[in-house]
Amino acid sequence: MKFNLKNNSVKEMVDVLTRIGPMEENDINKAAFGFDRNNTYASNKKYADMLRRGVKKGIIGRMEYPENAVKNSRAQFIYFATKETKVPCSLKQDMEWAYESDNLI
Repeated sequence: MKFNLKNNSVKEMVDVLTRIGPMEENDINKAAFGFDRNNTYASNKKYADMLRRGVKKGIIGRMEYPENAVKNSRAQFIYFATKETKVPCSLKQDMEWAYESDNLI
């Protein structure tokens, strides 16, 4: 049996945040790496450091939950991708926008 091993990276966290949207730290780790810190005795340090590096680089943003927010966990912060890496746009739609001014006459 051959395994496809990959290195965990901040880019994977950003990809998950871009595709799924803002979430808490544990949810990011579950979606990106399959690591659930509530169901394991393994250390969370590696993933927490990756998240801090992303915040420090400015590619992951962090905001504190408002006081009146309804939360399902003890998390204090929610994380989000700060930069859009790809613009979802089809070629057909792009061409329609390019010729939009011609259709006004």
